[in-house]
Amino acid sequence: MNKRDILILVGLFALWLLWAPIDRMIIKPMFFPDDPAAEKVEWEDEETPPEAVPTVDAPTVETEVEAPVQPVRDEAEEAPVEVLREPDAADVPTAELPAEVTPPARREMVETERMRVTFSSSGGTIQEMAWLSYPETDDDHSGPIILDFADQPALALTGIQGLSPRHTLVLQRLEGAEPGVLVSAELEGGLRFEREIRVLDDYVFRVHDRFINSTEQSLRVPAFGIHTGRMEPVPGATSMYGMFALGVDTLLPDGSLERLARDLHNRWMKRDQAPVIRQSLDTAVDWIAVKNKYFTHSLRPHALDTENALVFAERIDQTEELAAVWATLQFPAVTLEPLGDVERVYTLYSGPQKIGRLKDLGYHQELIMELGFRPIRFFAGVLMIGLTGLYGIFGNYGVAIMLLTVIIRVLFWPLTHKGTESMRRMQELSPLMKELNEKYKDEPQKRQQAMMELYKEHKVNPLGGCFPMIVQIPVFIGLFYLLRTAIDLRFAQFLWISDLSEPERLLDFGFTVPFLGWDSLNILPIFMAFTMFLQQKMTPMPSSGDERQQQMHGTMMKVMPIMMLVMLYNFASGLALYWSTQNVLMIVQQSLHRRRRARQQAAGEGTVTPTAKSSPATKAHGAKAKGKKR
Repeated sequence: MNKRDILILVGLFALWLLWAPIDRMIIKPMFFPDDPAAEKVEWEDEETPPEAVPTVDAPTVETEVEAPVQPVRDEAEEAPVEVLREPDAADVPTAELPAEVTPPARREMVETERMRVTFSSSGGTIQEMAWLSYPETDDDHSGPIILDFADQPALALTGIQGLSPRHTLVLQRLEGAEPGVLVSAELEGGLRFEREIRVLDDYVFRVHDRFINSTEQSLRVPAFGIHTGRMEPVPGATSMYGMFALGVDTLLPDGSLERLARDLHNRWMKRDQAPVIRQSLDTAVDWIAVKNKYFTHSLRPHALDTENALVFAERIDQTEELAAVWATLQFPAVTLEPLGDVERVYTLYSGPQKIGRLKDLGYHQELIMELGFRPIRFFAGVLMIGLTGLYGIFGNYGVAIMLLTVIIRVLFWPLTHKGTESMRRMQELSPLMKELNEKYKDEPQKRQQAMMELYKEHKVNPLGGCFPMIVQIPVFIGLFYLLRTAIDLRFAQFLWISDLSEPERLLDFGFTVPFLGWDSLNILPIFMAFTMFLQQKMTPMPSSGDERQQQMHGTMMKVMPIMMLVMLYNFASGLALYWSTQNVLMIVQQSLHRRRRARQQAAGEGTVTPTAKSSPATKAHGAKAKGKKR
């Protein structure tokens, strides 16, 4: 390899290392300017949709600068029910605002095997939730992850006077196979509100809202929204390349999925904006989900008649880092006939991102898990079944990953063996190929034709060495996506590793290596790179007869372990364990293959012997060999 090629290779590698800051500071500001709709949006700026109600005087809620304004506590968002008289009526009276509700809030706690949820009469919302199966830290005495929804209650309604969490509603406990609560309120103007929340099973809630017109006149229920609840990053979880600590996903009516995490992190969160921003999606959605690395709150209306969706994001102090996200589904105003009613039903899933659980929810909610495009998702699903099955037998995810790697290697053994044989036979043809390059160096078409005749004569497929690797790529990518998002690997221990879903972090450096982002010692990625180097050193080098191309290929094989070390150093240790195991198995396979070849050569078998017919290159090589013997 000449100096120019080396400089190009080094330049590309440096560009790859520096791409993240270049993308953030140059590419995005130049080609993806900020969306003005997301700039400096304060909670108190949210308006009631114009068709909801006539304006009424209402007190304004003032908020201190240091604390973000709470949307569900902003009385200016709420609107009274409008009374609609018969067409011949001379005027349309509007109900007065009810007096401030002061009764203390009542709470009811429902506990299942894996979840504990606290319902509140403050707006008929969920105030707190605990995921009992998932400890907050890896300490043996750690309590479960607890979600505090005090600032942004889950299932809170906005837009209708008297139903926000600042108002106390009547709350009753419901027993039975599906426990829950029944919430009711008498609103001004003769409108009655009833809400039934049932816990269907762990993590799944069915919410049944009903607005009842108890008068002889038509009433219009203003446009309103319902909250998903606040989602924060998982304590101690790190974000790997291609993933974000927090995200928002929506399924649009046309069936397309929209992921908003990149926009949230790279476009909306700017230092000169408000502590909390709001972004309108300006489209109806079938469901909306806010999520972190392992968990999600997914809200789906059964009628699929949303008008819009709002996404909210709160930053950490004055930084561009996200502290929390939440979302609101917006519904249009509706007119109730005398003594009529309207019902709205929703399903809220609040729990771990698991393929099976999310798929059971319907409407493609398994897409909340970021497992790549469709073929990759298929492989990831199959691998997850295998991984959990092996864990059920051996009781350790580290052992399960290694055994899964062995199974994959055994399944692909025939392909890899065939690829190795093809590369060896190509290497044996190297002298003939070199002669063809010299003979037809100025006639590329004749050289190509002679090469194809040579391959055909010796029954060698020039792509045979690449095909086995190409076939395995979807499996590797599927396992890559799976291991970086599988919540079952969280706090899964193996040897010295305390969490297979995170980097090892055996020793903190106390500083961060510039450009690389390394801040601790991780042994497995280093071992992975070393075994990858050994494995490539033992692999027969494919030959095209071009010495320059062979040198370039050799250089790439030396650089690849370094590049993979840089890329995977801060990835989940489970992924490094998989790749290290695969490299060791490849080394074993190639060692066995070498011993077998040595035995064959000792017996005079299995080598490519040029024949005295067919190609010009073969004849020339045979004549040259005879001349040497004489």
